[in-house]
Amino acid sequence: MRDKISGIMLCTCALFIIFSFGLRDDNEKTCQEAVYTKEQSQLVKELDKDEDRISDDLSITSIENISSSDTIIKEDVEAEISLEKIDKSILENISYQVNGEEQISKEKRDKIIMDDWKDYSKVKGVTCFRGNNFRNSASYGNAEVKDKKLEILWNVPIGGIDRWTGVGWNGQPAIVEWPNELKEKMNIFDNKKKKDNLKEVIYATLDGNVYFLDLEDGSHTRNRLKIPGPIKGSVTVDPRGIPLLYVGQGINKVHGKRVEMGYRIFDLINNKKLLFINGRDAFAYRGWSAFDSTAIVDGESDTMLIGGENGIFYKAKLNTEYENNSVSINPQIKKYRYKISGNRYQGIENSVAVYKNLAYFADNGGWIQCVDINTLKPVWIRNVTDDTDSTIAIDEEEPGKVMLYTACEVDKQGSKGYSYIRKIDALSGELIWEKSYKCDSKLGERPNNGGVLATPIIGKNSIKNMVIYNIARYGGFNKGLLVALDKNTGEEIWRINMKNYSWSSPADIYTEGGEAYILLCDSIGNMNLIEGLTGKILDTISLGSNVEGSPAIFENIAVIGTRGQRIYGIKIR
Repeated sequence: MRDKISGIMLCTCALFIIFSFGLRDDNEKTCQEAVYTKEQSQLVKELDKDEDRISDDLSITSIENISSSDTIIKEDVEAEISLEKIDKSILENISYQVNGEEQISKEKRDKIIMDDWKDYSKVKGVTCFRGNNFRNSASYGNAEVKDKKLEILWNVPIGGIDRWTGVGWNGQPAIVEWPNELKEKMNIFDNKKKKDNLKEVIYATLDGNVYFLDLEDGSHTRNRLKIPGPIKGSVTVDPRGIPLLYVGQGINKVHGKRVEMGYRIFDLINNKKLLFINGRDAFAYRGWSAFDSTAIVDGESDTMLIGGENGIFYKAKLNTEYENNSVSINPQIKKYRYKISGNRYQGIENSVAVYKNLAYFADNGGWIQCVDINTLKPVWIRNVTDDTDSTIAIDEEEPGKVMLYTACEVDKQGSKGYSYIRKIDALSGELIWEKSYKCDSKLGERPNNGGVLATPIIGKNSIKNMVIYNIARYGGFNKGLLVALDKNTGEEIWRINMKNYSWSSPADIYTEGGEAYILLCDSIGNMNLIEGLTGKILDTISLGSNVEGSPAIFENIAVIGTRGQRIYGIKIR
């Protein structure tokens, strides 16, 4: 008899909040099952041309013997939308369609309600970009900080493809401590299987490889996994403890020749590819097929969510089967596409954040959307000025009071403009406050943007009153700013004027007593250890080359890769 997922509660009632709002009733505004038209067929022929243009512009215990039908689902309520606060006149500017397979079952297990971010992962470690569905943490466990120093423990060489070298934006590793039972069944090297409490670093890089390393010493734990082209984004490890790995791709040319590009899911028992989502899709309004976004997985409904740079929001019911040391999936994929009046840039580069049944993402045209995952209907939309690659972070201040933090870069504004940091009511789209920072940006064939490309720190413990942002090219073309803002007012608490700009997302770690420390890397390879409460720089070490990626931290050890073709393990002492 198959084992059930442990630790998931059964509740006896469910509250379904059904809402609707004043979308126009004409065909353009009504959600419908989309069919392919001659127009969409013609798009297929144009995708190659579109890709060429864009490419040239770019520089616990293990869970086994389960299936999706075995999963016991915790009943919970959907988010309470603030209907009276939603600006319906703005919402009328969006049209949308849904295409894809009907779900086999309409049972409660198919409903997505992702609650407390602390419950996201059933395995120890950091399993996706910024750790969970709130996208609010790149660290696991507590750090024991005595000397307030950084020490390089190890470094490992990696490669590159053409001009794409090392680790790029937004490259964050996953770090996982596998349960012994599961570790024995994967293709991990025998000497590593025998190691107690092995913590495995899984890092996707621009050389088209996914590396598997021992957190303690950087030695390889298994053979590399290879895909056809450079990987710019971050990996996701299945948070249920099922051996599945989710991997994107950022570039579609290698040595001048086109390679297939899309999103992939691999079996971590033997590195077998189980799914390929081709980003070149006639259903998409945009032809660029990259996936810099990082998937989020709802284990209870067995569903993967991700945004593509083709402008499609994907919802994939995986239908996972895991038994007898074998894992398989049989995905059913729903695709949500949209048009917003005046917005020609639908690409989604940030990673989808989720509160209960609501997904949040922004696009290259500077629009945020809140989409009901269960109905695939937009709840609210908001113009946020410019291209927004920074992942939205969620903060539940108290039960039912949920806020978003988002910031844009300087791109469509030109070589000079403003990066706007905003706090927004997650349940209505209402603006709470905003701050603007004047930044520079490099345009042309190989643009290099300023403003915010990093994801913020949502302060906890001793800095729970702060949201902390890294702003590139502020105060001068090559300079930057790290700023801590008061969550309630948006006023500055402290700031660090940086001599070198940075795209890297700052990472927060806490001692057992709740004392906060921050790691921030920059464009010349410095890694700074910063006191969270005051913004004082405690120590700085050099990693030798530009850091565009973002660190992940497991207790006292951080891992980060550089454009200089190295992955580093750094101890926080």
